[in-house]
Parts: sequence; C-alpha cells; structure tokens
Amino acid sequence: MLDITITETRDFVKKLLMDSTFDHFLAMEAFVKSGITYSFDGRINKDFYDKEELEEMPSTSYTTWETLRTHVYNVIRGKKLPLSFKIVLVLSPSDITDMLEKNHLAIPVSDVANLTLNIYYDGMSIQLTSMATQNVFTMDKTLEHVWDAEIRDFLKTSSIYFIEN
Repeated sequence: MLDITITETRDFVKKLLMDSTFDHFLAMEAFVKSGITYSFDGRINKDFYDKEELEEMPSTSYTTWETLRTHVYNVIRGKKLPLSFKIVLVLSPSDITDMLEKNHLAIPVSDVANLTLNIYYDGMSIQLTSMATQNVFTMDKTLEHVWDAEIRDFLKTSSIYFIEN
C-alpha cells in the first residue's frame, strides 16, 4: 500500500478535475464536504440502460471518472475551498487484464477484487493511498507491489509531483 502526499496541490486538482488525466479510472465514490456534504455513488444502475449501452461500457459495476468528474468539479468550484473531499477510483477490468499481462502475473482477473486509488483532501494537503484486494486469500503481495509501482509510474508520467510517507 502506498501512502503519498501530493506536493503541488493546485496542479494536481487541475489534472484531477479539469483534465483527462484520470479519465481511464472508474469512480467508485466521491464525497465533498463544504457548506453541506455531497455524496456521489459511482455504482451503475443497470436498469437505467439498455443492453447495447451496457455492452459499450468499460464496466457494468462503476461509471468512469470522466463521467463523474464534471459533477464533482461543479460542487468543488467556487470562491471557497471545500473543507475536504475524498474520491475513490478503481482500475477497470480491461486495465487490470492489461496490467497483469504486462507484468507477467499469473493471477486470474476473476481473483482481483479491486485495484484502488484513494484521494483525500483534508483542507490542507492531498493524500493518495493505493490498495490491491483479491477475492481469494493469499499471503503473496506481488499484486500489491505491482499496483503500487503502476501508480508511481502513472503519477510520474502525468507530471504529478509527490513524496512517499
């Protein structure tokens, strides 16, 4: 599990909320605490969509961050900064498959519950944590280490500056 502090908050928030930097992630949930608390549930309501629409989605579990980020941005923007926000992003099943293949991991995709990136702003700084969860019990931490390395690489290639705690 990574524990990261973002060193350039303004640039990070721009990339998170205004640019497409994080758009390949799925959005599990988001919370924004300002005058009131806003809660976004990223779970897809399958009954809302027809069969063809569901087939075109990268996941039938969660919406994309690209879809949700405009709504979160509209809540956050304004004259006053929010008191806090928390955003939980996960990797899509196809991206999990690609990552497993790229890193030559013999883990079935069905064994991977979630590869998560938690983003938390406490009014002062932004912290990121990563988490790899599997559907089966294992003492092997290879998936966790690979996911942490993928997050580091993603942040570096996106020119997001950070320090590890």
